[in-house]
Amino acid sequence: MNRLGSVQRKMPCVFVTEVKAEPSAKREHQPFKVLATETLSEKALDADVYNAVATEKVDGTCCYVTNYKGQPYLWARLDRKPNKQADKRFKKFLHSKENAKEFHWNTEEDFKPVPECWIPAKEIEKQNGKPVPDENGHIPGWVPVEKNSKQYCWHSSVVSYEFGIALVLRHHPDDPGVLEISAVPLSELLEQTLELIGTNSMETHM
Repeated sequence: MNRLGSVQRKMPCVFVTEVKAEPSAKREHQPFKVLATETLSEKALDADVYNAVATEKVDGTCCYVTNYKGQPYLWARLDRKPNKQADKRFKKFLHSKENAKEFHWNTEEDFKPVPECWIPAKEIEKQNGKPVPDENGHIPGWVPVEKNSKQYCWHSSVVSYEFGIALVLRHHPDDPGVLEISAVPLSELLEQTLELIGTNSMETHM
């Protein structure tokens, strides 16, 4: 458990990226593609990528563990997204520009409301103390998962606040080649992010 990580922002590509003037296959109204080259980025080299250990990630939904109501809580990912008017302006801007960062956002008026308990992800860019939208126009953040939540029923199925535990998929302590689902105290997972990979377990971020 001593190698857990915390993902609080979009992870940059290991390789240098390039922009091609072709319509995006992933995002509607985006007239360009961002593709990885075969050249390692400066950030990757500065992070000593040649000595990094590659790990396999099971794709799921990102979660976060931090305190709420005086105890460790599981938080679900909830991005703050632009309202219809702002989204139209943003997409129109993307038609004529390649760099989404040049778009001017009004964070007070351009975004849909979020629950009062919503918090922005820790490592996102900020200006004047306020979170800045990413290149997709979203502000990544978190909301606490309440017990028996209908909206986040899969999230709530892996935690017990009564006993303060979460079901986590991890390596067997005696056999690293074997994975097991273990009941782990939420207090041991504080400030970590995990991947909700099914209806009954989470995977730790390494």
